[in-house]
Parts: sequence; C-alpha cells; structure tokens
Amino acid sequence: QGIVRASSFTQTILTVLVLGAGTDYGLFLTLRMREELERGLSPRDAVRRAVERVGESITFSAGTVIVALLSLTFATFAVYAGLGPSLAIGVALMLLAALTLLPALLATLGRAVFWPLKLTLPTAATGRREARSGAPRGSWGTIAVQVVRRPALTLLLGMVLFGALSLAVLAYAPAGFGGTTTGPTGSDSANGTAAIAAHFPAAVAQPTTIVLRFPYSVWTHLSGVQQAEGQLAAAHEFASVSGPLNPNGTAIDPRLIEMAYARFGPPQALPATPPAAIAANIPASTYQAYRALGQFISADGRTVQFYTTLEAGVPTSSQALHAIPDIRAATQRIAQNAGATESGVVGQAAASYDVSNASDADLAHIVPVVLALIALLLAVVMRSLVTPLYLVASVALSFFASLGLAVLIFMRAGGQAGLNFVLPFLMFIFLMALGEDYNILVMSRIREEAQHRRLSDAIAHALGATGTTVTSAGLILAATFAVAGFAYSSDQIRQLTISIALGVLLDTFLVRTLLVPSVVALLGRWNWWPSSLSRRQRQQGQPAPASASEDVVAV
Repeated sequence: QGIVRASSFTQTILTVLVLGAGTDYGLFLTLRMREELERGLSPRDAVRRAVERVGESITFSAGTVIVALLSLTFATFAVYAGLGPSLAIGVALMLLAALTLLPALLATLGRAVFWPLKLTLPTAATGRREARSGAPRGSWGTIAVQVVRRPALTLLLGMVLFGALSLAVLAYAPAGFGGTTTGPTGSDSANGTAAIAAHFPAAVAQPTTIVLRFPYSVWTHLSGVQQAEGQLAAAHEFASVSGPLNPNGTAIDPRLIEMAYARFGPPQALPATPPAAIAANIPASTYQAYRALGQFISADGRTVQFYTTLEAGVPTSSQALHAIPDIRAATQRIAQNAGATESGVVGQAAASYDVSNASDADLAHIVPVVLALIALLLAVVMRSLVTPLYLVASVALSFFASLGLAVLIFMRAGGQAGLNFVLPFLMFIFLMALGEDYNILVMSRIREEAQHRRLSDAIAHALGATGTTVTSAGLILAATFAVAGFAYSSDQIRQLTISIALGVLLDTFLVRTLLVPSVVALLGRWNWWPSSLSRRQRQQGQPAPASASEDVVAV
C-alpha cells in the first residue's frame, strides 16, 4: 500500500485541474511577456521581466491551491484524504514547469509565440502621449474607470445578486448515487441482471440488509426471528422482506428449521449435494432450502440478517438516502421488540447517508483551516493584514452563490432530488483555491501600479492589463471543467464539473473584475495596512476613492 492512494475519481479531477491550472499559469506569464514586448523589450528581457513581475503571483497562486488540497488530508472520508495529496502533487509539477520550462520556451521562440499577431512596438511619440494621458488600456480598463467612479453602487448591486443566489442554498439537499448499473443490451451482465429480477425476490437483487444480534442462539428459539420478520414486513419503511423463514421466496415452517438443525447442525457445514443417508429421508428441495438459511443465520445462531427493499425507492436514489434515519429508528424498535441486543442497517443507501454526513462534517472542520492558511499566504504576498480579509470573503461569497446556482439548475430546473453530497465540499476547495489565483494576479498588479499612481488610476490600469488575462484564464478553466462534465456519463461528475465551471465564470467575470476592485476603491490606503505603501499613500494625501470623480475624469 502506498502513502498516497489514487482512485479513478482522482484521475478524472487531476486531468481537469492540471489542464486548467497549468493553462492559467501559462497565460499569466505569456500575456505579461507580450505586454513587456509591446513596451519595446527584447524577447529575453521581456521573459525575464515577466517572471520578475508575475513569478511571485504564480508561485503564491499555486501555493493557495496546494495548501487547500493538502488540507484534505485532515478529512475523515478516505476519498477526500486520498484526493488532496494527489492533486497537490499535480499542481506543484505544473508550477515547476511554469517557472522553468515555459520561460525557456518563450525566450527561445520569442515573438513567434504570438504569430500571426503583429506586436506594436512603441515609438517616442506614442510613449510621450501615453505618459501624458495615463489612459488605461482595453475594455476592462474602461470598465474599471466606471467601477472606481461608483464603487459603492457596484458593490451593492453585486451583493444583491450574489446574496439572492446564495439564498437558494437553503433548498440544498444531498443526493445518493442515482441510477442502476448494468451491461449493454444483450450482454451477459444485462441478461444476468434480468434473470435475477425475474426469478429472485426483489430484496435479493439490490438489498438493504437489516442485521440483528441476539443474546442466544436462534436455531432452537426462532420466535424472536419470526416476530422480527413479521414486524419488518408490516413496517411502512419496507416494501418487501426476505429472511430465514422464506429464503429465496420459499416459506419454511420454523419447527422444520429447528428439527433440521437438531439433525444436521448449522447449514453452513452441509455439502451442496445431500449424502445418500440424508437424501433417502428428506426431499431435496427441503434440504436445499435449509442450506439456504446459511446466508441469513450465522453458524452460532446469534446473528440474523434480512434482505429488504425500501418504500422510499431503490437504494441508489436520494429518497432512499433521506429515509435512512427513519429506517434505522424502525429497525431499533423492531430489534427491541424481538429481544435483539444490537441492530444495524447495511446497504448502499445507508452507506451513502453515512458518507454524506462524514462529508458535511469534513466541510465544517476543514473550511476554517483552509481559510486561515490561505489568508496567511495572502497576507504575505499582499504585505497587508486587511486585504486577505475581503479577498477570502469574496471567494466564500462566490462559493455560496455558485452552490445556490447549482441548486437552481439541477434541483429546481432539472427536477433532481438533490446534489451529490461531495459537490459542496469539492466545490469549496476548488473555488477557494482557484479563485485566489485570480485574486492574487489582480491584487498584485493593483499593488504594483499603486507604487507610482493614485489608487483610482492604479485600479483602472491594473484591470486594463489583467482583465483579459483573468477572463481568458477563467473561460479556459471553466471550459475544461464543462467538457469533462459532458465527456463522462456519470451524473455525479457532471454535476460537480459543471457547477465548478459556473462558479469559475461567476468568480471571473463578476467577483474578481468588479466586486473586488470596488472594495479596493472604497478602502483606499487601508488596503495596504500596515505596509509602507499605506503610509506612503497617506503622506501623499491620497483622497478617498469614493469621492474621486475628478481623478476618474482625469484618467
């Protein structure tokens, strides 16, 4: 056994994450190189400058993803615990490639990287004109001007939209693993499934098993088993019951069972073909029926199981998952009435219910760890104690809005009974980690521009420079997840990947490029407290951005 265990689910998510995150890091570096080339630097100098400027951002971006993923090792659910380290290794390798292999390739290929685009080289006249105007570039620069002109209104509208989507989370319900699994029509597996359904009780084909533990051997005292089987059959939680008194649908008199046990002993020890001495005294059907009891009663006679089907539906359904608390309560009541000392419910519905609860518990105790670690990384890269607070809060808001949107799409519009129980946990981990990628890129550029510009100008120029990068990276990452969702037939993977894709789009086009800049504009120099940049802007008399309309007009 290895230290890191990778499942098929890990392989699927790893492919999507590495492609998406790797493309992000490549875009961050490549587009910054293009920006430096347009300023007149040679390809090698442009690559060197790009690595100097965004290398730290890429490193900390990958760091937030790695930290979030490694936090999964604290999960009690084994799938999560094995998922985190595997994905963290993949992201770490992508970071290594982004900081070593990619710069070498960019420096070697030079301007050919951008073919057939012809880069415009600056002239002395255009340089002086841009220096005088100070105008931000591109459509995102224009949008940023409007954001810093009315930051409070932008933030208010965004909070209303995201708050409304977040309210839909109240309707969230966990779902089981929907659907049945069988082979193609005409295959041996499909024919076998059909034969089981035709010739065996429904409880045998896909049972939810009820297990009772008695303080005595029931082989000679079947009254408790008889009472339990009768009450299970009468309970409204169960649609059908198959147990020791009707194995394989064949009813057996309890007195016959006691007599057979006294004569032959436990059925587990009997051969498939009855010995001649036994065959001469009892019918073969009776002998085989008694042998079948071995699957219901243990050799010592103290443990008994019953196969049941559920009124709530097949064990893979969400309805069956939600019915498990009532089923367990009914089982405990019946066990006490029958004289059993212990009881349990076994099957896919019960397992899904337990895993769902474990997943929710992991979300509750891992989320604070992830938030604290990512906030610490943001504090280091931003040199601020204020900025990490609203950056983490922005991604948390994006998570709730995205989960609410998934509820509206899959449950309200799609008519599904619930969302797969792993979706909230994995969506949080991915959106928190990947959302901070874009946070770091945008905020690092705002901080860079704020070194030599008024904050309103810095926001506009930073958004003009990084807006295209962020939205392009977000589109690519969202498309990667969406394609993976449609490529796999599993409803669970489709729900997860499409929900994450929608979350990335919300985060990219609204949170990162509109809401966060508006908060930056409202806070002014307090964004950088207690770093020297905050003190420098105070000494320069930086006006409050909320009243900075004159600055915006100048821009």
